[in-house]
Amino acid sequence: MTFSKFEALDDDGYKTQDIGAWGEVKYRVVSHYAALFSQSMKDKWDFLIYLDLFAGAGRSRIRENNKIINSSSLSVLGLSQKFDQYIFNDSDSINSDALKNRGDLYYPNSNISVLSEDVNESILKIISKMPTPHSRNKILSFCFLDPFKMDNLKFATIQKLSQRYMDFLVLIPTDMDAKRNLHNFLPLNNNTVESFIGNEQWREKWKDSNKKVTHFGEFIIDEFGQSMSNLGYITPKASETYPIKNVKNRIIYRLSFYSKSKVGYKFWQETKKYTNPQKELFDLY
Repeated sequence: MTFSKFEALDDDGYKTQDIGAWGEVKYRVVSHYAALFSQSMKDKWDFLIYLDLFAGAGRSRIRENNKIINSSSLSVLGLSQKFDQYIFNDSDSINSDALKNRGDLYYPNSNISVLSEDVNESILKIISKMPTPHSRNKILSFCFLDPFKMDNLKFATIQKLSQRYMDFLVLIPTDMDAKRNLHNFLPLNNNTVESFIGNEQWREKWKDSNKKVTHFGEFIIDEFGQSMSNLGYITPKASETYPIKNVKNRIIYRLSFYSKSKVGYKFWQETKKYTNPQKELFDLY
């Protein structure tokens, strides 16, 4: 099979979240990068971990056509080259229960941990599920962060995760949240943006930039990237992100990739190239 379309699934009776058609594109991108990551790194590292910390229920229903598909967590679990451990989290216990049941049912031989925590308040508990790296156990992780809005994710959470060797793929709500709600974020008593991008001085920088409201999403990406750079990650430009569009072909989110390795960025460029909906892809399953 290819990533151009996900297989339509029957209802298995567990919680299934509704999502727009753009969700299938998002899952395709995540799965493709995870496949490159796991295939290429399996002989270079002793232990590979996949983290999906806004993991949902494991399956989604596309609103436009009622089609049920595997979401990011089960899509990555279904890759032929397995990770050594999967850590999933969703703050909604109904979602996490459904995901755990599906993991146990469809992938009983995989090493899966499912938590139901506020990712920001309980990040140390989540990290504690990972084995401790040492000279004879080199660990590399790939973390997908899929917040619905900026307020769901704190940069301090990423700082704690980044103390391990870890690549990140982050869904940044540039248009659905950032541009739409700029007027709410500007008052000094609102700390949503500074918590998300890790910069308390963002208002002064935004004012000095002389940009229009329509550019605020790109500003968020640039500032988030600068904070990632301060952690040692290679900083991508807004043009290097993957735009997620709605049925009206308008950008609502951007997937932004962060790695300390140029090899990771090579994989990201390949992912962007081969997950174009117009292209057929080689078989990674």
